[in-house]
Amino acid sequence: KPIEEEKPKPVEQEQPKPVEEEKPKPVQEEKREPMEEEKPKPV
Repeated sequence: KPIEEEKPKPVEQEQPKPVEEEKPKPVQEEKREPMEEEKPKPV
């Protein structure tokens, strides 16, 4: 019993966390900011 509670815990919290927070964040903030602020200004 003490072996099934020490495996499915640190394994499911160390994979789907640093992978989903390091991709959809720096990619959507570097394409929507310099593109929407460089068009409606000079026009």
